[in-house]
Amino acid sequence: MKDKIHIASWLLTRKCNLQCSYCGISRNPRASSRIYPRLSDYIAEEMKTETVISGLYDMKKHNPDMFHIFYGGEPLLRKDLYKIINFCNDSNIHYTIITNNTEEVQPLLNKLFDKVEYVSGLTSSVDPLLYDKAYSTDDRVKKTYAGFKRLVGLKNKVKDLVAEITVSKDNIQYLYQLVKDLTKEGISSDITFVDVAKNEFYDFSNVIDGNQLVFPTDEVHDILMKIYDDKLNVHLHRNFIENVFGILPAKLDCKLEEGIHNITIDADGTVRLCLRIRGTETPRNINIHNMFIEKDLIETLIHYQAIDKHTYCLGCNWTCIIMSQMIRDSLIISEELIHKKVRQGE
Repeated sequence: MKDKIHIASWLLTRKCNLQCSYCGISRNPRASSRIYPRLSDYIAEEMKTETVISGLYDMKKHNPDMFHIFYGGEPLLRKDLYKIINFCNDSNIHYTIITNNTEEVQPLLNKLFDKVEYVSGLTSSVDPLLYDKAYSTDDRVKKTYAGFKRLVGLKNKVKDLVAEITVSKDNIQYLYQLVKDLTKEGISSDITFVDVAKNEFYDFSNVIDGNQLVFPTDEVHDILMKIYDDKLNVHLHRNFIENVFGILPAKLDCKLEEGIHNITIDADGTVRLCLRIRGTETPRNINIHNMFIEKDLIETLIHYQAIDKHTYCLGCNWTCIIMSQMIRDSLIISEELIHKKVRQGE
């Protein structure tokens, strides 16, 4: 394969204990209110443990520095997650687990810590709504602050702890203070923005009206510039304004037809290049078993995914694809994704 993959996004499961209004990825039998049918409706079964580990082994041979993002749904709902993490630790594979870190998943998180020697990377969702913190009488604010405190409580248990902040029109005014508070705690922030499903082939977002989208206004620019100027601890800091502000509200062109550097592995083991869109032409027979074995399979994937992109894509704001592009173009190095220099005090 002539192209090198730098980031792999794993949808280890589409099951989730939450039903966030902006997310369409989870497979929840009780979620019957979706406007569009989702790819999750067609997934018969999840990958077995051996399938995940075999895929990780092959990817390690392909690129020893590849960074793996273990998404859900909620990945802690997989009973075998500890086996996957132990394999990553033993094989020096770089990863982060993205969890909603809610009260309901705390027993699962504790079980994970009991069964692994260490957790190298963990990313926890935090809502930017902490203006009154513990003193607020607003239930949502109190829940958000409780989540913030749970995240801070993990500092001594996780080597690379990251806060995933999903920003909407209603909460962006609180973004700066949250990132500042997290920076004081030594926690990095991964800032993403509410995305939109622009047609029925968008698999990731559940937003269709656009009312919560963040537009590139002067006010938004000032908030992001303040984060940048104050050198707060965020992913993509060096190119934060240029890359993130420039694609708001959802107009990223990933240029996936130009070559592969980022892949998505769905819960059933099938592989595609786009986390957001599956499409209709992308072959279902390209999976974690054969993508590195059969000749020209990746080129086939690029060809058909490009057709789907041309037919269905109307832009998104997927920041992970920006990160892998920057690694490919040598604007950042893989070590920055795991904050190796920060942890070593360099």
